[in-house]
Amino acid sequence: MSENDLIYSFAREHVILASGLVALMVPQTLGAGIGVKDLDGRYQLANGAMKKLFGKRFEQITGMTDAELFPPEVARQLQQSDQNIRSGATTSSDNLDFFVNGERVQCLLFKFPVHGPDGQVLFIGVVMLETARLDNLESMQKSLESLQHTNQELQKNLVELSQLASTDKLTGAWNRRRLEEALVSEMDRLKRYDHPLSMLILDIDFFKKVNDVYGHIVGDQVLVTLAKVLQSNLRASDTLTRWGGEEFVVLCPDTILGTVTMLAERLRENVAKAPFSEVGQVTISVGVAECMVDEAWEDWFKRADAALYRAKEGGRNQVQIAPQAPERDGADKNMTANLVRLSWHATYECGNPVIDEQHRGLFADANNLLGAVLSARPEAEVAEQVNTLVTDVVLHFKAEEGIIRAAGYPGADAHAAIHSALVDKAVRLVKHFHEGTLSIGELFQFLARDVVARHMLGADREFFAYLQPKPKF
Repeated sequence: MSENDLIYSFAREHVILASGLVALMVPQTLGAGIGVKDLDGRYQLANGAMKKLFGKRFEQITGMTDAELFPPEVARQLQQSDQNIRSGATTSSDNLDFFVNGERVQCLLFKFPVHGPDGQVLFIGVVMLETARLDNLESMQKSLESLQHTNQELQKNLVELSQLASTDKLTGAWNRRRLEEALVSEMDRLKRYDHPLSMLILDIDFFKKVNDVYGHIVGDQVLVTLAKVLQSNLRASDTLTRWGGEEFVVLCPDTILGTVTMLAERLRENVAKAPFSEVGQVTISVGVAECMVDEAWEDWFKRADAALYRAKEGGRNQVQIAPQAPERDGADKNMTANLVRLSWHATYECGNPVIDEQHRGLFADANNLLGAVLSARPEAEVAEQVNTLVTDVVLHFKAEEGIIRAAGYPGADAHAAIHSALVDKAVRLVKHFHEGTLSIGELFQFLARDVVARHMLGADREFFAYLQPKPKF
């Protein structure tokens, strides 16, 4: 293989057209020895001048280290300059004086980093200029400065090209190519270290109608605005990909099913509240899935897509969990069930033993139901938890109404009306559950906001004073 063949083969293999070819070609006119080393110190390429200096062929120098080319004391000196480059130095230089095949060599040796497309240092570039050629030193310095400038410009272009190749031109989100690249490492982390990995797939509801009524230019603007809303509500570790058309994928490393479900619900709510000029409100449907340890990407995606389909079939503007969601083993096994819990506190007590005991029971019922849903327990088990909660809520409301009326609370009728509205809403949720359209966000809002925050910790406190023991005189 010729010298040029080696150079171009090496450049193609390692994608270092930027500094690899420039460094190997430009200074050769000055008679400088040029080489490229791996970060472990082994030469991968050398030009003709370096071959001549050491009296070796190209294939002989390849794989050798400074310890094999230079005397021990020189090799030790060069080890430090290698370390400087690996540690981030832009250049390093050494004055060398040694013998090769009985002939004395005095030279200046320059080193510089060779970067890859991602900006990481991949190799160490080496330039050797004999002292006898110091009349060319000024030209060498100019060449090195030019090389550094060219390298910086090429690196900038490489970054820009990489961004263009990996992002969606319209929205700035990742494209499929970039997502598939990330999936390789993230799914490997899941398999090797049991790091959880989840994703959500979302789709704009009735987007075809937007294009038909307002035109594709407005439709494109809706996609741009949606991407901005989604990005502003994602965590630093999450990534947004435009999968195609109006469909997006969010990849969530180190995230279990319960967490990604709550993230999806937050995204859904914030999109529904966001202003979209010219079209008014925009809503999204979302499917979520956690990846199983031995699951293929295609199967994982199909499960998340099936959940998205359920969300759209169930009326849109909702979040659905993928069927057959995984149950994690070991220390994480109960994390999903315990992630979202309603915590009882002594300050919630009203002083009446019956009401306080029933309130604590409802907290337990709610937590059992949330845990069953988030852990994707069998439908029959979830149905049992739903029925238990609704039954206990109805019984509690009846008991509470009798107690507050007996205590003389003047707002007893209004309070009973609140109970009636909550029971009606619970019945609707049960209907949604049996239809397969009950979203975790809808369930959590009913339990945490309507029943606990607004009612138990809000409306119920209005009668607390009437349940306190009467003072004795």
